[in-house]
Amino acid sequence: MRKLMVRARERGAAAVEFALVLPILVVILLGVIDFGLAMNAQAITANAAREGARTASLGGTAAETKAAAKSATVSLLNTSGSNPTVTVTCREPGGSACPSGYDTDREAGGTVIVTVSYVYTWISPAVLGLPGTTTINKTSEMRIE
Repeated sequence: MRKLMVRARERGAAAVEFALVLPILVVILLGVIDFGLAMNAQAITANAAREGARTASLGGTAAETKAAAKSATVSLLNTSGSNPTVTVTCREPGGSACPSGYDTDREAGGTVIVTVSYVYTWISPAVLGLPGTTTINKTSEMRIE
């Protein structure tokens, strides 16, 4: 008789424990997914900066460089709504900045610097206590051929 009374009091305990643990598991799962997507966006933004710098180092104009970096970001992130900001600058072989800008003053042996800024929107900012958006900035520098 005693075993029956103990089991009767434990009936439903698993459901209560599950109800207490489930919200914590959901928050952890959302955090893992959200931070994973943010890390992916960071890697893609860095790749876009490299693609832009590669285009520029092979003789592309500033407009072509910006287009290459933007298309790499937008196509890989599958987002057309938030456009990345691309900045192209150059340095002369001595290390000083190009006085008239990238398109007119670039020289072989100098370097081109491409910076890509992308605004990442978190999936669940309220649940995780995060800001709604985070700006990801990545820079790549390559030698002009």
